[in-house]
Amino acid sequence: MMRVRSIAFPVASVLILGMALMMVVSTVLTIAVFLLTDPQIKQKIALESVSKLLQREADYGSDGRLKVEVDGLIAKNILRLSEDQPSFWYLLSDGSQTIEYGNVPASVQPVLNSVPAQIISSEFYYIREGQRYLGLRKLDENNPGRLVVIGGVSFSNVQTILVALRDTQGLYHLLAAVLAATATIAVVAVKRTIAIPVAKVVNSAEQIDGLPNGRRISDRDTPIELKPMVAAFNTALSRIDDAFAAQRNFLASTSHELRTPLTKLRIKLDLVQDPGVREVLVRDTTRLASIVTTSLQLARLSGQSLTFTAIDLVAAARAIISEHVPAAMNQGMEIEFRAPEDRIVISGSEPAIRVALDNLIVNAMRHAQGTETLVVEVLHTRVLRVSDHGPGIPIAERENVLKPFVRGNKTTCEGTGMGLALVAQIMTAHNGSVELGDAAGGGLAASLTFP
Repeated sequence: MMRVRSIAFPVASVLILGMALMMVVSTVLTIAVFLLTDPQIKQKIALESVSKLLQREADYGSDGRLKVEVDGLIAKNILRLSEDQPSFWYLLSDGSQTIEYGNVPASVQPVLNSVPAQIISSEFYYIREGQRYLGLRKLDENNPGRLVVIGGVSFSNVQTILVALRDTQGLYHLLAAVLAATATIAVVAVKRTIAIPVAKVVNSAEQIDGLPNGRRISDRDTPIELKPMVAAFNTALSRIDDAFAAQRNFLASTSHELRTPLTKLRIKLDLVQDPGVREVLVRDTTRLASIVTTSLQLARLSGQSLTFTAIDLVAAARAIISEHVPAAMNQGMEIEFRAPEDRIVISGSEPAIRVALDNLIVNAMRHAQGTETLVVEVLHTRVLRVSDHGPGIPIAERENVLKPFVRGNKTTCEGTGMGLALVAQIMTAHNGSVELGDAAGGGLAASLTFP
C-alpha cells in the first residue's frame, strides 16, 4: 500500500528540531559568554551544582544517621571531579547531625555565624595558603533545616558547560512540553498554511477547460514558492495548445482539401459502365466522404471555444428532425417526435447540438434498417433521446463505441466509427453525458443529458 505523505509533517519537524537546537545552542553560548566575561562564573556554577547534588543525595540510613549516597553515573562523576581537587571541602548539617568532608577552613565558622538564618543562599570568600577562594552557604528550599556549606571546587570550561546543562534539565523538561504543544499546533497550522494556497492553485487548475487558448492557472495571490510551479504548468499548457492547434489545423486543412476531389470523383463514377463496379466504388467513395466530413466537423469543434446561448431544446430538435424526414421516407422510415408543450431551455451551442443530433439520427437510420419508426424525444429532465428498433449494441461494447474509429463487432453496415465519438465530445464540451441503453421493445436508445 502506498503511504500518503504530507509536506506539513517534515516542515513542522524541521521547525521543532530547529527550535530545540536553538535552545541548546543559545544556552551553551550564554554560558560560554559568561565564562569569558566573568572569571568567577566557573566557581559559582560548580559550587551551585555540587551543593544541589549534596542536598539531593543526603538521606538517613537505617540507623538514623545522616549520610550522602550518590546514585547515577553523572552525579557520581560530578562528585568524583570535586573530590579529586585537594581544596574541595563541604559541610552538611540538618541542625542535629553534621557531615564534614575535606579540610573545612577555620575562617568559615565566623562567616556562617554572621549570616541570618533567613538567608537561603549566600557567597563568601576565604583565604587558604595565601589563595583566595569562593565559598557558598545554601539552605535546602525543600528542607530549610538542612544546610550545605561548600568551597574549593572548580571545573574546566567544558565541564562547567555540561554541568550547567544538567542543572537546567528541569527547564528543558518544561521546554520539551512546550515543544510538544508547539509541534501539535505547528502540524495543524503549517498544514493549513500550506493547504490554503495549494487549494487555490488546485481550484484554478480545475477551471481549465481544455480548449485552445483556454484558462490558465492564476498566479494572483499565489505564494512566491508556488509561482515557479504555476508558471511551469501554464507553459506546459501553452505547448500542448500549440501541438493540438497544429494537429487540428492539419486535420481541418486535409479534410477541406479532400472534399473537392471526392465530389468530382463521385460525379465521374456515374460514367462507369459496369453496375457492380460502380456500386462498390460509389459505396467506398461515400464512406470516405463521410469520414472526411466527420473529421472536418471534429476539427472545427475542437479548434474553437463553443459559444453557449440559451436554447429551446424542443424547437431545436424539431428543426433538425425536419431536415432528415425526406431521407427517412426514402428508406421507408418515419421519424416520430415526442416533446412536452412547454419550452425546455438549456445553455449550449446550437451548431454543436445540431451536429450531435444529426449523427444520432443518421447512425440510427444506417444501422436500424428495417425499422419502421425512429423516435426522437425531449424530456423535462433536459434529455434528448433517439430510439430505434434495430439490433442495438451489446452492453460490453457500448463504452468503446464512444471512442473514435470504433465500430460494433456485429454491425454489417458501412460506417466511419466516428459519429458516436463526435457526439460524446460535444456532450463533454457541454458538461453533459451520453448514455447508450436499451430501447423499449428492443433496439438502441441513445440519450444526451444536458446539465
